[in-house]
Amino acid sequence: MVIKLTEEIETTDDDSSKLWFYDKKNIIDCIPNLVGFSENKVKLRVQSFFFLNKILEYEITSFIGGEYIEHKFKNEDSFATLLITFNKNRKIISLSLSYSGKFEKQMNKILEKMMKNLKIKYLEQKTALQKKNNESLSSKLASLSFVAKLVSTSKLIYSDKLDTGKIDITPFIENLLHKFSQYPIIYISGFNEENTFRLLFVNGELKGIYVKISDKEFYSEEELLKLKGLFHVSVYANLLKPSMVI
Repeated sequence: MVIKLTEEIETTDDDSSKLWFYDKKNIIDCIPNLVGFSENKVKLRVQSFFFLNKILEYEITSFIGGEYIEHKFKNEDSFATLLITFNKNRKIISLSLSYSGKFEKQMNKILEKMMKNLKIKYLEQKTALQKKNNESLSSKLASLSFVAKLVSTSKLIYSDKLDTGKIDITPFIENLLHKFSQYPIIYISGFNEENTFRLLFVNGELKGIYVKISDKEFYSEEELLKLKGLFHVSVYANLLKPSMVI
């Protein structure tokens, strides 16, 4: 009998996803019952009879193609294949894990746990990386040289005034994003005599935020909501690829 398990993960970044899934260390970290490993081998513990354990050793070979990655685990008695495919149109990573050989019952539990771990650990690192990138972009928005470069590679698509006493800033920004949703990178800046805000959106998602209130600098949405007064607002559509900005 052949064991086959599948899983899907949403993604927006094929390049970083491919690097993560091609790294054998990330794959090995997701394998339960691991008792030893090297770059090309893993050792697993399975219960063979009542309380007796058996150590299974597998040799790992990996291959990367245009839109897929394959990791194979092989020994004399069994064979497993982890196939990761990337669908750019659907923005989906598909995982397929198959196994044939001895200890099917024990290995089925191990492989089920491995698939769960792959999804959990990938999403955890993705979230951590996004948070790090967002923090980095927010700090860059404090730099006039970075802002100048951002504006120089953009075109001005909107300019107006915002009175936060009459219109809340959140629906105002949301309306701008909806209005100019055809642009993947949008930079929004606003200022008055005492306060400044700078926002960077990529595919509608906030990637960087900088707020200056009476000479104090902040990098959070909470401070953005505290802004009061009449602001001169400019909206720019950046002409670079998202990967060149973030």
